[in-house]
Amino acid sequence: MWKPTIDEVERLYEKHVKQLEETHWGKFLALTPDGRYIISDDDVAIFAEAMQQFGEGNFILLRVGERDVDILRQANLSVTSNLYPFVEVEWAVQQFRQQDWAYADTGFEGFLNIPSAFTQMLGNPHGAIRTRMADGSVTISEAYLGTVEIVGIHEPILSRILALGSEFLSGRRILDRYRVTFDRGQQVIVERV
Repeated sequence: MWKPTIDEVERLYEKHVKQLEETHWGKFLALTPDGRYIISDDDVAIFAEAMQQFGEGNFILLRVGERDVDILRQANLSVTSNLYPFVEVEWAVQQFRQQDWAYADTGFEGFLNIPSAFTQMLGNPHGAIRTRMADGSVTISEAYLGTVEIVGIHEPILSRILALGSEFLSGRRILDRYRVTFDRGQQVIVERV
């Protein structure tokens, strides 16, 4: 499994991706250590395609020009969490499935972050993603393709699940699908509209 350093990713970007900025700015790109790549508008679809074409753990997902990636409706249904500011999520990677309380993080542009300790249970990550942290620093995150749903809404969402740090974070790629109300610091209401 390839675990690139930030410097290695920067060198590969300069060598293989930079010339694509004029024609593919903002698109997602899965890049291998030997310079092969695929491009798409959809980061989840390209993640799945890269796993199939390049193999699990053999690529990094980037955004052309920005160098960072993180950034069905039916009847109304809502769930309320009294454990403010957390929402209960059910997440799955392959056969592993678990429910956890995730901090509803409107500053996190991704889907779901799980503690890095889960990589021991989940095995080799499906890929790696260059991630900009809230403090502006950059790191390489291990990533899995899986599903995430808000418990009680029963709407599995195909997701990139990052394994970084020690907290569960539910990000904008999940929360933006719903009407989310942070009610006076007491509860979080999630509504499917």
